[in-house]
Amino acid sequence: MLKYLSIKNFALIENSEITFSNGLNIITGETGAGKSIIIQAIAILLGGRASVEHIRSGMDEAVLYATIDIDKQIELKENLNNIGILVEDDELIIRRILTSSGKSRSFINGTQVTSKEVNMVSSTLFDFHGQHDGISLLKKNTHLNYLDNYLKLQDKLAEIKKTYDELKKTEESIKIIEDTQKDKEKRLELLNHEIKEIDEADIKDGEDEDLKKEIKIYQNIEKIISSLDEIYNNLSGSIGITSKLKNIKNLILKVSEYDGSFSNVSNDISDIFYKLEDIELEIKNKMDHYNYDSSKIDKLIERNELIEKLKRKYGDSLEKIREYYNKAVDELKIIKFSSEEKDKLLNKLKILKNNYINLAAEISRKRVSGKMILENKVKEELNYLAMKNVEFKINIENIMVNNEEDGINFNNKKIKYYFNGIDVVEFLISPNKGEPLKSLIKIASGGELSRIVLALKSVLVEDDLIKTMIFDEIDAGIGGKVAISVGNSLKRLSDYKQIICITHLPQIASAGLKNFLIQKKVIGDRTISLIEVLNKENKINEIARMLSGNITEISIKHAIELINSMQLNDNLS
Repeated sequence: MLKYLSIKNFALIENSEITFSNGLNIITGETGAGKSIIIQAIAILLGGRASVEHIRSGMDEAVLYATIDIDKQIELKENLNNIGILVEDDELIIRRILTSSGKSRSFINGTQVTSKEVNMVSSTLFDFHGQHDGISLLKKNTHLNYLDNYLKLQDKLAEIKKTYDELKKTEESIKIIEDTQKDKEKRLELLNHEIKEIDEADIKDGEDEDLKKEIKIYQNIEKIISSLDEIYNNLSGSIGITSKLKNIKNLILKVSEYDGSFSNVSNDISDIFYKLEDIELEIKNKMDHYNYDSSKIDKLIERNELIEKLKRKYGDSLEKIREYYNKAVDELKIIKFSSEEKDKLLNKLKILKNNYINLAAEISRKRVSGKMILENKVKEELNYLAMKNVEFKINIENIMVNNEEDGINFNNKKIKYYFNGIDVVEFLISPNKGEPLKSLIKIASGGELSRIVLALKSVLVEDDLIKTMIFDEIDAGIGGKVAISVGNSLKRLSDYKQIICITHLPQIASAGLKNFLIQKKVIGDRTISLIEVLNKENKINEIARMLSGNITEISIKHAIELINSMQLNDNLS
């Protein structure tokens, strides 16, 4: 959930801060005031394409900043942890800086990240409706996930994935045997040499970093000893700091006997003295410990060069060297027992494929029998949104493959198979009577598409992991009762999701839990867009303006009636 957004020097916005609510957030304002700039800023912050034109005229950089709540996003937290990003208090802080040189930098919790890593976060948490590339439902590969989640197939999918992974691993092992048998002796010789080389190196965890630190010390040992010697001489002896401080300690102790107000001073000086004595002793011990030995540095450098050589050959880290070693050991075992092992693996593969087919067939039957329930629910929701002649279908098919391609035999046909079964799923729609069904991803009308997506999301809401939905064109080409229906749907959906919606329609704006107003103003010789949170009175005035173009007693009365009716409709629904 997007909690906080800061925009600085972006387009017409000079400096704005926005705190969003959990439910339905509505953004309104006159045409050209800069409403879509807010959505554009969020999209760019979350990995969208940016250009220097987005930077406010006359400024060197634009800065976008957001705080995002990721409570219950377990998989996302694991992915972030894998790329070295620490998450505390279920909160992400994302920052993006656009510069006039055309470059941009993104940060998550203070760590600089790539656009791919930012997109990983945004695709998990956000849906943008109004720019097609941001809508998860417009990506064909998500349709199967939506259907499976709706049909509660998670347990069966976990079971088939485990079987699929084991099947693929077994196939890979068989392929290794078949490939290595062609040049078995040569491969055996190479593997034995590599395993022996890594074994003899006897690498310890973190040894490469420890070596670099130790080499640095020995390369600068003379400077270290010389500096420590000078420090020790300044501390010790009759004219050293320690001796002088001891004298001061004794004198102030006598003074404190006469004047108790010096007791704290006496205690502080004593603490400093004893601490300095400890430091003097530690430096002495360190000096005794350091001993320049040219053979020692040579051995360290030699050891470091050996490890760097292994990194170049087997991987750029100690962990990757070990991974290579383990794979080489496994491959060596497979080659040594290849004939016997291959027979075992082929038998295992036959069993795994049979298990996979049984699971895939069961899952496919559930999809085919359950898709009609989802189709009907989506059509009901579309009808409520005044799309009465719409046709919505879920197409499920299997993809045939040629004999030379990787596939699995099913019902006397060779078809493609995946970690989640044998089906390819696509949502098809015909918005208007008489038109053929088309893929959802080919729907062109922004407002029409947004309503279709809203209907789908309303049905799939409980099974959809996306937490924030952003609408920019949902009111295109609608009004009257349809607008009220859309407003009510958004309000119902906002019980489960955070909704951020730009609208020109008072019916939709009236449904907002938190309303914002964007206004364009001229300050000095510059035009800027300002955003403000509307209190109850200002919300009524804004709805009145949207209803009639002016704020009058009549328009205010109508605005109050509209707001109250949207609340009533929400309660009734």
